[in-house]
Amino acid sequence: MRGTQDEIGGEPMALNERCRPTLKEIARIARVNTSTVSRAINDSPLLPRETKDMILAIAEKLNYFPNSLARGLVSRKSETLGIILPKIFFLQGPFFSQVLSGIEHVSVKHGYSILIASATSKTADRHFPFNLTRARRIDGMLIINENRRIRNLDALKQEGVPFVLVNRFLTDPDAPCVAADDAGGGKVATEHLLALGHRRIGVVTGSPRVAATLDRLDGYRQALDAHDVPYDSDLVEAGLFQEGIETGSRCAERLLSLPNPPSAIFAFSDELAMGVIQAARARGLRLPEDLAVIGYDNVTFSAHLNPPLTTVAQNPYAIGSTACRMLVDMLEGRKPEQMNVLIPVRLVVRDSCGSNLSQPAMLAGGGV
Repeated sequence: MRGTQDEIGGEPMALNERCRPTLKEIARIARVNTSTVSRAINDSPLLPRETKDMILAIAEKLNYFPNSLARGLVSRKSETLGIILPKIFFLQGPFFSQVLSGIEHVSVKHGYSILIASATSKTADRHFPFNLTRARRIDGMLIINENRRIRNLDALKQEGVPFVLVNRFLTDPDAPCVAADDAGGGKVATEHLLALGHRRIGVVTGSPRVAATLDRLDGYRQALDAHDVPYDSDLVEAGLFQEGIETGSRCAERLLSLPNPPSAIFAFSDELAMGVIQAARARGLRLPEDLAVIGYDNVTFSAHLNPPLTTVAQNPYAIGSTACRMLVDMLEGRKPEQMNVLIPVRLVVRDSCGSNLSQPAMLAGGGV
């Protein structure tokens, strides 16, 4: 292939008409790697707009058309995967942006584009996934659903639409799914506090309508049962994940106002934990000497709090990549090794839980 007159700008690029331009050629001219070119052509939401525009301008001058268009005409497939969200703001948080990054990595590797759609009303939620597949706009679906109830599950099975549930675990072999081991996360955090001598352990949860809340609470109760510590509903305060610090502070204030307050609080997100810390400090409590705190998610700021926050780390990238790989296998006629996958979590121990203290101080009534 002959070179271009001005590579990126200037006169139209001269191209040997017998040769179809490749991603590699576009990447060479744009001075990026081929995966970046593929993301630009697939309109990835993770790529800056200016980078997309620059790459697409080069592709247009080279008269480039992706192979997926030609394949789609022959196979009657769209070569597109649908990501179905209950609300579009899910993508704003660090967890789901990393899930999306994992999905995108696998989809690009296998030559699939991504279409992101949001079902914001009951009517749309009932009909639009089927409309997308019937119109051949997507070949399969990755369904992100945080609620304990999943709409259309039976209809999806009957329709024969290839799908994978993302971050929602079911034991149904006919409902492929990939999720974090939230029950395991709730259990390991609670067991750590029990090992430090705490027996009155408060929890600040998310909404009870959210599956992760119920799973983490189940893990908390499993740990208490295993250590013969009775479950006390007074120590459980329901917050809202989306309200973060504010609701965490309110819930902690109620827990710390109990006649026999907890000596430790396990918050079901790091933002909720920040609210707990705020409420404790407002009461003049020392952390971790007077109150131990554990969060959940291991977001970036958790290591930089004072004291650094002990937290449960998930692997959202692995959730996304595993789910997408499972869907691609199904679309390409390969049976996934597992249909119901739990991605392990791990406890990241820092100073807020008091593990660095020789003997954790207990609040009144909170001892063994």
